[in-house]
Amino acid sequence: MSSVTESQPLRVAIWLLTAQSVGLFAIALWLLWLSLTHEETSAGAGLAEAGTAAGVGALLALSARSFKRGKSRLRGIAVFIELMFLPLGYYLAVADLWWFAIPAWILGITTVALLVAPSSRKVIGLE
Repeated sequence: MSSVTESQPLRVAIWLLTAQSVGLFAIALWLLWLSLTHEETSAGAGLAEAGTAAGVGALLALSARSFKRGKSRLRGIAVFIELMFLPLGYYLAVADLWWFAIPAWILGITTVALLVAPSSRKVIGLE
């Protein structure tokens, strides 16, 4: 089995996926807290948003763990989630929130580029 240390792009991608996962878990906790304290308009919507954030965070964490072990099982899911940053950035830009849109685009494109890099593909057994 190949070691992840052979691929700098894959190590950076694992770090980015892990950081995104931690961020999503933090957002899920914040949304859960808002739902339980009734500071939002709908408790059900808040719980659904918290569950979605936690679910996507779990998928990103599992993807990072899979890549760290040299497996490619969740690569498609990770690429899909990262590509979803493009429409997210678009709607942030439409809302005139450019300071969030541009980093979302950069993060999504960078992570996908790192995951599809030839050295990353080789380490996780796709070459």
